[in-house]
Amino acid sequence: MGRINLGKYLPKHEGRGRKGYNPKKMLMAVLFAYMNRIYSLRQMEKAINTDIRFMYLMEDERPSFKTIGEFISSLEKSVHDIFVEINKVILSMDESIEDRGTIYIDGTAYEANANKFSFVWKKTALKTQERKLKRANELIGKLTGVQRLEEVKKAEEIDLFLAGINLMKQEEISQFVYGRGKRKTPFQRLYDELVKVKNELREAEIRIEICGQDRNSYSKVDHDATFMHMKYDYYNNTGVFKPGYNLQAAITDEYITELLVSNARTDSKTLPLTLKRYQEDYGRYPQAAVADAGYGSYVNYMYMLTHGIEAYVKYNTYRLEKKRETSRYNALNFRFETDRFICPEGKELIFEKERYSEEDGFLKITDHYRCHECDQCPFMKECTKSDQGRGIQKNYILDELKANARELLDSPQGIIHRQKRSIYAEGVFGVLKQDYGYVRLHRRGIEKTELELTLVIIGFNLNKYHNKLNRPGQSPA
Repeated sequence: MGRINLGKYLPKHEGRGRKGYNPKKMLMAVLFAYMNRIYSLRQMEKAINTDIRFMYLMEDERPSFKTIGEFISSLEKSVHDIFVEINKVILSMDESIEDRGTIYIDGTAYEANANKFSFVWKKTALKTQERKLKRANELIGKLTGVQRLEEVKKAEEIDLFLAGINLMKQEEISQFVYGRGKRKTPFQRLYDELVKVKNELREAEIRIEICGQDRNSYSKVDHDATFMHMKYDYYNNTGVFKPGYNLQAAITDEYITELLVSNARTDSKTLPLTLKRYQEDYGRYPQAAVADAGYGSYVNYMYMLTHGIEAYVKYNTYRLEKKRETSRYNALNFRFETDRFICPEGKELIFEKERYSEEDGFLKITDHYRCHECDQCPFMKECTKSDQGRGIQKNYILDELKANARELLDSPQGIIHRQKRSIYAEGVFGVLKQDYGYVRLHRRGIEKTELELTLVIIGFNLNKYHNKLNRPGQSPA
């Protein structure tokens, strides 16, 4: 830590009131706590008061748990810069690192600090919105006595109608009654129902807005958390969704050199963001990136190609291609000839249409082929579930990118990279979750979650360097 100029990252005293505790000492005590798997603020306070190592770091100063919590919160904007600076020092000091140009990327889901029954589903909100809009337009027609051609589409527009009704029907509104034993007029019933519908519609609109374009759910307790399957639920088929965050980690020779916290449910869309952040932090893109099949998409391959990164990245059918036997009617067993596919039964899948789409700035051209003889084939049920016949999509550029990835993965260097990825990337999360016991987040909100995970990972890297120093015959320095 003495090699880093921490002054530019830590909070400064404003010159009024007590000077407070030394922020450099506080930072070192906090990082040392995370190195020793101490995540609770009260346990940090206890360690500073009873553990001689913490007393040495704090020079016998004894901040309370509240002071420690406020200090950690003050690092929210600068913690990533501290993380990068510490990584640069560790990488410069560790001479045992063999390959500095390759990163191994993987992701894991961390359970958020929220109740699993606090879910809000976007589809439910959209259905509610549609139902309430329909009812609102019916009520407006009954209240105004006019069948409008243009229907309301937002809760704000209903407010305008209510304001107009208040002006036109002042005498009737002044006679509105509430409470037990009071009988409402038909007009008041319609008016009160419209107000209720407007409030429910506004609540549905807020929920849809919180979800945004890329998410289908969020937690009422932590709006940034997305409901997803944790590893236990996925492999045990529990069907339980829990609020969580997606942590992406880029590993260089056992050290986590980059991280990205998002609320994406899958890994595929996070790769470009992780690589871009790596370039911003270290001033260059890695020479090679190694990842599993969850990252093998058209956009990811194109992004790595345009930035000169060797893509040792599997795609979804890579393992299937390695199998000696596949299903007879798998698309891999369909023969392609110039402008058509031939199925194992000799039927032709002819060209149907060409579709253009753009994703993240990359143009994607997909050819669609379909068989129109499936209804005459006795094996149709084994081949397809579609009533329109078996269809196949072909993207020539993607096929070329996959062929290049397959060549890299099957090369001697690719085999080594695949072995290291399973050790480095999977091993990191195994240590954090199993050995460190860090399986659930303590803070809420994506910024505070990233702060917490960054501190945990800094502690992991410092521990890793310390362990390598004490590893027999493999000293990094």
